[in-house]
Amino acid sequence: MSKQLDESEIQRLAAYDIAHVVHPQFHRADHDGAVIYESGSGAVLRDVRGNEYIDGLSSLWNVAVGHGRRELADAAAEQMAQLAFSNGYTGYANLPSIRLTERLLGIVYPNMSGVFYANSGSEANDFAIKAARYFWYTSGQPAKTKIISRGEAYHGSTMAATAITGMAPFHKGFGPEPPDFIQVPTCYPYRCQWCAAKPGCTLECADAIERAIVEAGADTVAAVIAEPVHGAGGVIPPDPGYWPRLRQICDRHDVLLIADEVITGFGRTGRWFALEHWDVQPDILTIAKAVTSAYVPLSAFIASERVHRAILEAPADAKFMIGCTNSAHPTACAVALRNLQILEDEGLVERARVMGDRLNAGLARLRESPHVGDVRGLGLMAAVEVVQDVATRAPFPPSAGIGPKLARAMRDRGVVTRVKGESILFAPPLVVTEEQADRMVDVTGDAIDAVTKGQA
Repeated sequence: MSKQLDESEIQRLAAYDIAHVVHPQFHRADHDGAVIYESGSGAVLRDVRGNEYIDGLSSLWNVAVGHGRRELADAAAEQMAQLAFSNGYTGYANLPSIRLTERLLGIVYPNMSGVFYANSGSEANDFAIKAARYFWYTSGQPAKTKIISRGEAYHGSTMAATAITGMAPFHKGFGPEPPDFIQVPTCYPYRCQWCAAKPGCTLECADAIERAIVEAGADTVAAVIAEPVHGAGGVIPPDPGYWPRLRQICDRHDVLLIADEVITGFGRTGRWFALEHWDVQPDILTIAKAVTSAYVPLSAFIASERVHRAILEAPADAKFMIGCTNSAHPTACAVALRNLQILEDEGLVERARVMGDRLNAGLARLRESPHVGDVRGLGLMAAVEVVQDVATRAPFPPSAGIGPKLARAMRDRGVVTRVKGESILFAPPLVVTEEQADRMVDVTGDAIDAVTKGQA
């Protein structure tokens, strides 16, 4: 138990929290018995009662270098003592943001040229959409405004980011949504509507995007936005041919390609950025989360030279009128610089590949379970999909509440993570140890066994 809090104070704070703090994706019943965290170290979190948990999802896919990194706290304190904040609008700049931009452009895709800073992945994706529309406006094609996204995508919670998110629960109660947003089915090999029953991928999932462009009229479509690997939508890696085909489609119809690497960036898949796996470069890249390992908020969209040139060469009466108060925040940029140095010095990108191989191999052994339908992953992100019937791939009925029960059973056994439907998701900090990775596999097997037998 915490040295600072006795049980009565813990209970008082928990009651106040559920009564007055509105949490993301909030429903009061889901918040009963919430864990109140107090500290963390490496891949481990501790609550106010002293219980320890392996952080199976880097909290929200973001604590890449692990918890308790004093180096990042020191970087923030040093920058705050010198210059905590300054105006980053036109006519002003600060040293950390310039140095971070130089560092980022040295590790992202070679065609990248300009960086615009924001605070969250939602904002980065929202601003990326605006940048795509602005590009076509300044290029003399203002009718190109439509944005195509995919089912099972998660891109954020602003109005535009919600409109491109392909999961129904995020839309209910917030309509009507902005016009000119089109969604198509995604690449989901295990449950693909085109080729799940075939021996291999036919890439019809990519061709569906081309059909959507043609049906909408290519002269009205600004961009396609997609995650290299679906994250919150279920950790769904694509067929190796998917992204090269999608790049070809966008080029053929003169449509921008936006890569949402808010989750997959900065080593998560065993490469600095995920599209490196398929030798593809986007027109606009969005980043957040692991750029600072979440020690302070920071995000950005990064524009290719082609898109950046439109901003640089815009006429005076068509300025790039996007702004947010904390853009290029010097403290956040200083922390990001130190965080990137840790990733490099400790070889954490390569470590993600090695530890990802170990985690995915361990989870693959769970296929022996009569209720494990699919195990998938890339680098240090993975998913185990639990089904009622392996032969037919039939899921459990929603009324059974299998997903929440799995998450709770794992938490009770010392691993915290999230689920999508009946898929258990994994993305631990890149510093996760071999023992911790193996423990996550053991806990997952125990939790699946207990829940599917009605014992949890």
